[in-house]
Amino acid sequence: MGRMKVNFFASLRTVVGAKTVLMDLKGADTVRTVMDRLFTLYPGLQARMMDQNDDLFPHVHVFVNGRDILTLPENMDMRLSPEDQVDIFPPVAGGSGVILRPAHV
Repeated sequence: MGRMKVNFFASLRTVVGAKTVLMDLKGADTVRTVMDRLFTLYPGLQARMMDQNDDLFPHVHVFVNGRDILTLPENMDMRLSPEDQVDIFPPVAGGSGVILRPAHV
């Protein structure tokens, strides 16, 4: 049917060993079926993305064409085509942890 780009960001690139992976799509692939194939290809990826109920961790974001799948009615069951682009972001931590407060005058 065609190939689709899956982009990985931050620490997930280390797990996959690349920024972008091209996935061969089959007729009725969904986000879930593509993820299952990625988990087979890259052991360790599933533990960083999915909980014990096989749901995405809330802090992991999967975007299809710039839209977070958690905001879409189909969620992980969204059908994919070769024209789609999937971007996967792990949790992002940042900041110094220091809370700045205004000085008292």
